[in-house]
Amino acid sequence: MSCVLGLFWKIHLMDPYTYAPLFIAGTLVATYLVSFAYKNTKFTMKHKIAQKKENVIAKEVNSELDSKPETKKLSRKEKDDRILWKKNTVSDTEATTFSIFYNNILYLLLIIITSFYLLKTFGPTVNFTVSTGVAAGFVALLSTGS
Repeated sequence: MSCVLGLFWKIHLMDPYTYAPLFIAGTLVATYLVSFAYKNTKFTMKHKIAQKKENVIAKEVNSELDSKPETKKLSRKEKDDRILWKKNTVSDTEATTFSIFYNNILYLLLIIITSFYLLKTFGPTVNFTVSTGVAAGFVALLSTGS
């Protein structure tokens, strides 16, 4: 979000002290909507990643457990629990990373398109308000679909 404020401060010449209430309100709304998108995208991606990585992680955990003498005597349920834990950890980390990257890129791209192409003739206040709201809302809306 700070990159967006920098764009409007330097390019649209919006003084941060003069427009502080607008910046704060816009940033809070955009932060809420983009974090909503993070959560939705992460949830969707975590399941997909877990399905794709299941066999690889199972093979890795089994070979790791079989290489240690103290873990060779584990029951099948304990091995399955360790595989499930590892699969959840890996898929959660990858889904979080992807969600942050994807949503930030999409948000920034939409800000640039709306601010510099669609709303370039409007004043800076309208430009900031509409482009921030549209970009954050569209990112949140896209995250709800599968």
